[in-house]
Amino acid sequence: MKIGIVILNYQNWQDSLVCAESVLASAEAPDWVVIVDNASPNDSVRWIRHWAAGKMDFVLPELGAPAICAKPFPLVEELPLTKSKVPHGSIILLHNEKNKGYAAGNNAGICLLLEAGADAVWILNNDTVVDPNALGAMRKRLFSKSSPGLCGSRIQYMGIEKVQCCGGGKTNPWTGLSRLEGHNLSVVKALAMSPKKVEQRINFIYGASVMVSRTFVEQVGLMDERYFLYCEEQDWAYNSKGQFDFAYASDALVYHKEGATTGFSGNNLNLFSLWHLTRSRVLLTAKHKPWALPTVGISILFAAFRMCWRRCASRLI
Repeated sequence: MKIGIVILNYQNWQDSLVCAESVLASAEAPDWVVIVDNASPNDSVRWIRHWAAGKMDFVLPELGAPAICAKPFPLVEELPLTKSKVPHGSIILLHNEKNKGYAAGNNAGICLLLEAGADAVWILNNDTVVDPNALGAMRKRLFSKSSPGLCGSRIQYMGIEKVQCCGGGKTNPWTGLSRLEGHNLSVVKALAMSPKKVEQRINFIYGASVMVSRTFVEQVGLMDERYFLYCEEQDWAYNSKGQFDFAYASDALVYHKEGATTGFSGNNLNLFSLWHLTRSRVLLTAKHKPWALPTVGISILFAAFRMCWRRCASRLI
């Protein structure tokens, strides 16, 4: 099975390169790595080129020891990229002329890898670091299914022994909000969970680390590019209409900084990201569960009122 990796970069080239280093240090090497630059206004492309030329190195303390891939190596940039121009083991830098969001950026990488002959594509947030055995574990779990579709991993917060997500989560159609499976569990408790039971509970795979089969993309399609940020993975899962299996590789460990590029996490309010989250919830509901639009609207209004109340209360203290 040929596996390609897609890492989407927007301004945050440092994290993107650390992520790429961790992938290249995998026990089972990927067949291709595509770094998609989403029209970064900074010098991301120049620094990525410096990295490929061997002019900088990164260490990965999260993996217990430095793991630096051998450099320099040729960075494929020539466009258009055809199958004959994407040799096995290539590191590819893909330039998007405009930042059209998460879905559009990743779709560009997916299309290139399918053209190159990939059997599956592993999409990684650029603020992640992968364990050396994660790639092999993801591939094995995905293709153990009778109808391989999407596969998620065990995602831990960077720097703390807490789990962010076990594979994926479940979306509540009445609010348009999703709950991640295993969120904030200890590592010990997460490892004690049965992957089969997790797979029965979730209805989407978390987008920070998702491996998608070639057949899934060919039959279901690419991610809907109307979602600039958030809810792309829920929409992708809904689009499959139960035709494919969703897998969870509990032994595929991925560390996540969360919000390094978007600036939005549980403890950090970013109005740009909050707007897109709200917009995506409405779009997801209108597309798949239109009968729930009234309750989703009430949920959004309640959240806005609560946020305003908290801000006013904090100013009065």
